[in-house]
Amino acid sequence: MRHFLFEDKEYSINPQFKRQWNREQDSAKALALLLRAAGRRGGKRSFCSRGVMRRAIDARQKCVVKMQYSDSRNAHRLQLEKYLVREGTDIGGGHAKLYGTESDEYRKNMVERNFRIFLSPQSGKVDLKALAEKFMLKLQRAAGHKLYWQAANHYNTAHPHAHLLINGMDKAGKQVEIPKDIVKTFMREYARDICTAQLGIRTRKELDIEKEQELTARRYTRLDRRIKELCNGTFKVNSAGAINTHERERIMARIESLRKMKLCVYKDGAYKLSPRWEENLRANGRYNSFLKARSVLRYSKPASLRVFSGGQGQLIGKVTKVYRTDGDASDNHAIILESLDGKAYFVPLFKRPEVWVDVFKNLKEPLGEGALVSIKTYEGQRGRLTPIMFKREAGQVRNEIQQKGYSGTLALELLNAADRKEKHIDRP
Repeated sequence: MRHFLFEDKEYSINPQFKRQWNREQDSAKALALLLRAAGRRGGKRSFCSRGVMRRAIDARQKCVVKMQYSDSRNAHRLQLEKYLVREGTDIGGGHAKLYGTESDEYRKNMVERNFRIFLSPQSGKVDLKALAEKFMLKLQRAAGHKLYWQAANHYNTAHPHAHLLINGMDKAGKQVEIPKDIVKTFMREYARDICTAQLGIRTRKELDIEKEQELTARRYTRLDRRIKELCNGTFKVNSAGAINTHERERIMARIESLRKMKLCVYKDGAYKLSPRWEENLRANGRYNSFLKARSVLRYSKPASLRVFSGGQGQLIGKVTKVYRTDGDASDNHAIILESLDGKAYFVPLFKRPEVWVDVFKNLKEPLGEGALVSIKTYEGQRGRLTPIMFKREAGQVRNEIQQKGYSGTLALELLNAADRKEKHIDRP
């Protein structure tokens, strides 16, 4: 799961766990799969009054679901005592109130491992407490655990949301394991079904609003998938193809939005998509600061920015921006590293960014903008590449530039700065 990139540990499925589906769960699962097939892959089609064939749409309520975990007792304690209940998050502007497992019972059984789930319904009319409680019932039944959990509702953003904190040991004294299929698919289905049970399916007006928002969305959409099907990197304005007038108008509006996002250019009567337009949109869907980050690059071309995957080997450069990628959803951060070779990397970090100052003395310090660093990766026990950052002095970086012959903007600036400093020192 992409959300767990760079984590040293990943979810594993308990070999002794056997899921027992009851009739209610089987029906819900079948319905969810049917709706997803109809809405995302065009499984069902219907005709409107004008005879135009349209794809069926999943009309259930929408809900964003994100999850991460930690093996830090200190992080677990801070989530419970500070983050969930911090001032300004309650509906009246005060401290948010906890609910779930009885507070003393939860604290008594706290262990290092903890799971954090973020639920944010699209509609502000959803009862967040009821959503969280029913969500936890479904999750416990599916995962086979009786869980210790705490939750708090936050109203300090445009979309009210619930934060759930789950202890890593269940009430039977067993380590909590959550199968990957639940994390990747069914958590979102549970949340959508619960919201729909509260409010009913979305109205035609709400669906129309969603379709309009799809035209300017800064993520990969169904329209983008259709554009990819219709063209091979170039879309001609006078191209008719096999599309009707209504679909053509929507596609043209979407392509114009991609142009404004600098993901394509218009030339000679055609729109030419950038080679990495799909990759950039998908990256922005995971990290909503990605596209915006291209405009803050100081030493690199916007087209060079890509998500750091850990497979690029050692990188040396300057940190030119530090982001908190998920807003209020978590403590996830990212940095923009502009490297000596002229490229730029968006590096997701699922904790506050730190840099090693002295490994032997076990010294770290917070990572700030303007720092010169090197990034290396190490392979965890489960094969995942995890980045670690080391502070670099200007002299060390200049030596690297001279040895490798780098000639990018950042490399030249660092060399010129050194020359100016030496001339100033030598001045009589």
